Amino acid sequence: MRLHENIDFTTLTWVKPELDETLRQARQALEAYVEEGEDPGQLKACSSLLHQVQGTLRMVELYGAAMVAEEMEQLAKALQEGKVADRDVGYAALMRGIVQLPDYLERLQSGHRDIPIVLLPLLNELREPRGEKGLSESVLFSPDLSRPLPVSAAGPAQPLAADELRRRADAMRGLFQSALLRWLKDDNSPNTIRDLTDVCEQLVPITDAEHARRLFWVAAGTLDALAKGAFEASKPLKQSLAKVEQEIKRLAEGGDAAFRSDPPLELTRQLLYFVAHAPTEGGRIGEIREVFGLGQYLPSESELAHARGSLSGRNKALLSTVAGAIKEDLLRVKDALDLHLRTPEATPADLGEQAEALDRVADTLGMLGLGVPRRVVQDQRTAINAIASGQRAADESALLDIAGALLYVEASLDDQVARLGEAEVADEQAASTERALPGSEARQVLEVLVREAIANFAQAR
Repeated sequence: MRLHENIDFTTLTWVKPELDETLRQARQALEAYVEEGEDPGQLKACSSLLHQVQGTLRMVELYGAAMVAEEMEQLAKALQEGKVADRDVGYAALMRGIVQLPDYLERLQSGHRDIPIVLLPLLNELREPRGEKGLSESVLFSPDLSRPLPVSAAGPAQPLAADELRRRADAMRGLFQSALLRWLKDDNSPNTIRDLTDVCEQLVPITDAEHARRLFWVAAGTLDALAKGAFEASKPLKQSLAKVEQEIKRLAEGGDAAFRSDPPLELTRQLLYFVAHAPTEGGRIGEIREVFGLGQYLPSESELAHARGSLSGRNKALLSTVAGAIKEDLLRVKDALDLHLRTPEATPADLGEQAEALDRVADTLGMLGLGVPRRVVQDQRTAINAIASGQRAADESALLDIAGALLYVEASLDDQVARLGEAEVADEQAASTERALPGSEARQVLEVLVREAIANFAQAR
């Protein structure tokens, strides 16, 4: 990790202690409510505390985590008002959210990317007891809509008169409606989709409001790619594109002003979600992805797995405990190797027990997903087995090589804990000639800087 990269987590470092304490109090209030006679005041306190958490998370722009806090608050209120049919299910979901959210935030504080999509199952679990419909993945997709639009999405040199704009928009709405009805009746012919595309393309240069031009430009590109077979016309995609008709209606009735006061941000994000997940670069997919930088919003499978791990209890406390136990096992193996070197009458077969100990260590590392240390330990177990069985000489050089490898594993565990067990990515960027600090050291430096800054601000006051 380099100090100039991925340091947004420092903002979270300022507020994380307060968040942890507030969530701890919310958990205590919920436990007291369930265990001590269902005092309504406890649920009210829990709801109020969760509202504070939501506000703080929105302040630091962690909107996915803020949505979790909002759903927890709504569930606490529903329980308080008796609007949850199965209260035990509601209690369990609320407690799970209160327990899992700190672990997710801990992962972000460690310098990892915010991947809110992994929060979707938890969000829907919190909504279900209230009878709310489940959310889709696109709800948690939040690309930067403030990025500048390309020349092809430019508006008129001079804004059209309001009456003229509304007249043109109304005419185009009729054309769009006609093509949309054919398309929704399973007429997926390229000509029908082309008609929809043409309307959106014609709306872009006559519309002065940037929010409107952005939507129509993205819709035109999405439809163009659809006509060229970049992806299938799924039901969710059709539903999103059908909503464009309502936006054309708004333009016909309210002109540019309607989009300045109420921009169609959610619909634009939904369409960009489909573009980002298109299996090919066909049509204008590549251009739209580049304009909005959509590639950065698509985590790899390893990143998804790591983020999900943060919600399954694989937090720093757990990894620190396990790392401590592993270090103790490794220390015993190293002591046994040292004793073997110092004992002239020792036989190679005596080392067999140490191979079994390393086998257990490797299994533990494997369960935690720590692949690199696990392979190193497995290699040393194989080497000790070879020595114990007489296939390899038990000389000083061989035993020191094993001890040195185990020292490496022991030393790497601290960084593995700091990164919450994330595997190192061996790619060209990682092999860059630029020297980078180890992740744990960089985070320690930044945490010291934050603490010093806090102290300086306190002195300034």
